[in-house]
Amino acid sequence: MKAPPHLTLPAALTAAVLALSTLLPAAAADEPPAPDTGGTVTSSATTGNLVSEVKEVDGEIISTLTDKDTGEPATFDPERFGELPAEGALSGGAVMGQSFKTAEDAERITAGGAASGGEQPAGGAAAYSAWRPVGIQGLDVSTYQTSMNWTAEYQAGARFAYVKATEGNYYKSPAFNAQYSGSYQAGMIRGAYHFANPEVSSGAAQADYFIDNGGGWSADGRTLPGLLDMEKNPYGESCYNMTPAQLVSWIRDFSNRYKARTGRLPAIYTGAYWWNDCTGNSTAFNDHPMHLASYFISTPAVYPSGWSRYDIWQYSDTGPFVLPAGGDSNVFGGTQAQLTDLATNPYYKPLGGRAPSGAPAPAAPAPVAPSVPAGPYKDVSAANQFVREITWARDRKILTGWTDGTFRPLNSINRDAMAAAMYRLAGSPAYTAPATSEFTDVKPGQQFYKEIHWAESRGLLTGWKDGTFRATTPIARDATAALLYRAAGSPRFTAPSVSPFTDVSTDQRFYKEMTWLKASGISTGWTDGSFRSLNPTARDAMAAFLHRFDARF
Repeated sequence: MKAPPHLTLPAALTAAVLALSTLLPAAAADEPPAPDTGGTVTSSATTGNLVSEVKEVDGEIISTLTDKDTGEPATFDPERFGELPAEGALSGGAVMGQSFKTAEDAERITAGGAASGGEQPAGGAAAYSAWRPVGIQGLDVSTYQTSMNWTAEYQAGARFAYVKATEGNYYKSPAFNAQYSGSYQAGMIRGAYHFANPEVSSGAAQADYFIDNGGGWSADGRTLPGLLDMEKNPYGESCYNMTPAQLVSWIRDFSNRYKARTGRLPAIYTGAYWWNDCTGNSTAFNDHPMHLASYFISTPAVYPSGWSRYDIWQYSDTGPFVLPAGGDSNVFGGTQAQLTDLATNPYYKPLGGRAPSGAPAPAAPAPVAPSVPAGPYKDVSAANQFVREITWARDRKILTGWTDGTFRPLNSINRDAMAAAMYRLAGSPAYTAPATSEFTDVKPGQQFYKEIHWAESRGLLTGWKDGTFRATTPIARDATAALLYRAAGSPRFTAPSVSPFTDVSTDQRFYKEMTWLKASGISTGWTDGSFRSLNPTARDAMAAFLHRFDARF
C-alpha cells in the first residue's frame, strides 16, 4: 500500500500564502450581549447520558454536546480517538481523514472546540492554519466538536458543512442533530456523512442505516447529497480484507440503495492513493461528486481514477475553520451557481466526471423573451417585485447604487450602510460627530463615521461590550425589526401570546419588535409562515421596509 505523500510548500509560496491569509473576524451579533442567561434553546435531544442542543446566544447559533448529569461539555479520551466505538464507552468513532490524523491531532480534536470562536490559539502554524485556497469555503465536523459557534464559522467565511451522522451499522453521532440544525440556522448549506466499514455489513444495509439516521437528501437548496466516506480502514487491514472487485461491488451496493431511496447518487469522500490501490483504479463512480482528501499542498495534483478534478477538496485539518483550534476545512471547486446545483439537482454533473445516467438531455434554446422595460438600475428591471420601493429609495437618496449602475438587490446591507440609510431617512439632520470615536474599530474619516455616531446617539444602533461597532457586519432581520421599532419611538405594543411566525418563539430575543413589524405592515414574513430572523437583511427588502416605515411614521 502506497501512503499518500506529505508535501511541503516551497518557502516562497508559503510566504505568499501567509501574506494573503485573511484575518478571521470575531463572532458577531447585532446587539451587545445581555448578561449570560445560557441563551435560548431552539432544539434539544438526549442520547444516553449526552444532551445535544442548539442555542441562540446573543444572536449567535451555537451547538453543544454535554453530559446530562453535570451539564459540562462531553469529554473524550485522546488515546481512544478513532477507536471502534464500544457499547457503553464514550467514543466518536472515526472521522473524515482519519488516516491522516496524528496523536497531536487527537489531543486537539478531542478538546471539543469552543463556543466563543474567533480567537486563534497560541502555537503558530503548527497548531492552526489560516491559509485557504480560492473558492467557496466550508468545513466538516463530527461528535468530537462538542461546541460549535456556527455564526462565527459563517462570519469567518464558511458557506457549507458536512456533519458526521453514522458509522458502519453500529454508531449514530449524538451530536448530529444539533450540528446539522445549527449549521442550517446559521445560513449554511449542509449535508450528512457516513463513515463506511465494509467489513461489518453490506453496502445497502449501511445506506439504509445512514438514511434512517439523518443521511437523506431533499431538493430544498440547503441540503448537500449524503457523503460516503471511503478511506483506509482505521480498525484493521487497509482495504477491509476485500479484493478490489469486492470493494467496488460494496460501494455500488451502497450507491444503488442510496439512489433508490433518495433519488440521487451520494457523493464520495476519499484519497487518491487509497482509492487507486483498494479499488484497483476503478473509474466506475465518476458520476458521483468527488470530495477529495489531500493535505500539505497548494493545489491537488493526483486524483482518484475516473475524476479529473474535485468538487470539494478537504485541504486542511488544522483550520482556518472549526474555531478556535482549527479543524477540517474544505473548499468547493466551482461557482456559487454550481454549488446550488449540487444541492438541488439529482442529476448534478461532477466538475471532474460525467453526468449520472438518466440525466435529461440539454433543453432546446428557449425562445427569446420579450424585452422587459428598463428599471432604475441595470440589475433592477421594471418587473422586479420591489421596483417601486427601490426607485423611491434612489430618488430620496436613502439607498443608492454603485458606480457601475447596479443596485445589487440581493446583497446584504451592512451595519454602517444601515446607519447611513436611517440618517438620510431622518432628513440628514444637523449633527457634529465626536472628534474621538466611540468605537475602537471606527476611525475619524472612515466612510459613514458621522452617520454611525448619529445612529448611536439616537439609540438606534449600539456596539459590543468590547468597544467595537463591526461596521461591515450584515444586519440580521431580527435586529432590523428592533432598529425600526426604536426609530418609531418604541411605541406601546403588546406582543401576541402566540407567535405569528413558525420559526420565532415568544421568548426569543426581539420577539416583540418582530411581531410589531408584522402588525405595522412593514414586514409580513415568508409565505411558508417563517420570519427567518437570523438571515441577513437584503438591500431590496430593506428598501421595502423603509418605504413602508416612512409611509406610516
